[in-house]
Amino acid sequence: MDSRIPIPVQTVINEYLTLFQNKMPNIMEGFYLHGSIALNAYINGSSDIDFITVVNRTLTEEDAKVISDLHKELNRKYKEIGMDGSYILFGDVGKKQSVVKGCLKVNEGKTNWTNDDINPITWWVLKNKGITVLGPDIATSNFSVDERVLVDHVLQNMNSYWANRLKTMEKYKTMAFVIPKKLVDEEVEWSITGMLRQFYTLTENDIVSKVDACKFAIHHLPEEFHEIINEAISIREGSNIRYYNSKKQRIDDTVQCMTYILNHCNSMKI
Repeated sequence: MDSRIPIPVQTVINEYLTLFQNKMPNIMEGFYLHGSIALNAYINGSSDIDFITVVNRTLTEEDAKVISDLHKELNRKYKEIGMDGSYILFGDVGKKQSVVKGCLKVNEGKTNWTNDDINPITWWVLKNKGITVLGPDIATSNFSVDERVLVDHVLQNMNSYWANRLKTMEKYKTMAFVIPKKLVDEEVEWSITGMLRQFYTLTENDIVSKVDACKFAIHHLPEEFHEIINEAISIREGSNIRYYNSKKQRIDDTVQCMTYILNHCNSMKI
């Protein structure tokens, strides 16, 4: 297996492939990795196995039940290494979200019919940095992602999902004293690293890991935001180092940093 794949992840993947072949023989045509593993940024206990499984026929509800049970079994056995991915046909690889139907999504052992993973970010990473575990080499597949399409998608995501996350964080400002510290950790890490990853793509027309995007931002954002960025990196990497004693200050600085990123990204693309 590709040496870029961490050994614990290889164990899960090998068991997954064996289980799938036993339960649904002659259905899988390809298995590919994108996300943190492909970006050489996998963090044990934090990162998921982001994947695309290519199947040779449209899946049924019965198939979905088998796949769901398979992933639940793996999720129980490997609690620290979740699988997050989608099942599609080869003909749908690289296609626009609006035209891909019958896509089965798996996350933390749960399955549902959605094409959320079908977007330019997934396709860009898969095409440029993806890892082929099984099937034809994904790098030679007949699809591409235009930089303009990637940038437009990221900017739209900033002004929808992340703008709504900002509104949620603003509400937390008046609730800091009742919000558990663990939840504040999760919100700081998710929001800061997530938005800065979008910032990096809009700045560089490229995709890197969340931590690398944060390190990039240290050199490009005002110094007033460096402390909250370092806080997010520390949480993301599982470090016990903290830069704040006050939950309220952490939330306030997160909101200010998110607001700056959103406004700056919008001004960049006017």
